[in-house]
Amino acid sequence: APLRKQGKPQVFLAHGLNDTQMPIDRTARRIVPQLKQEGYDVTYREFDGTHSVPAVIASEAVAFMMARSI
Repeated sequence: APLRKQGKPQVFLAHGLNDTQMPIDRTARRIVPQLKQEGYDVTYREFDGTHSVPAVIASEAVAFMMARSI
């Protein structure tokens, strides 16, 4: 947890439905609602897979970051 929150960055988060390393119900499905409740703009993608992010989701994440870069 940060010592001090500053700003409201936009967040992109993706998570595999079958992730056994970080189960989705204990991670993303708890974190995303908390972030939204705190007023963060969250783009969230669930994908059919495990801990490895598919290329199409990785491309979307890069496009998300590029659209917000200075």
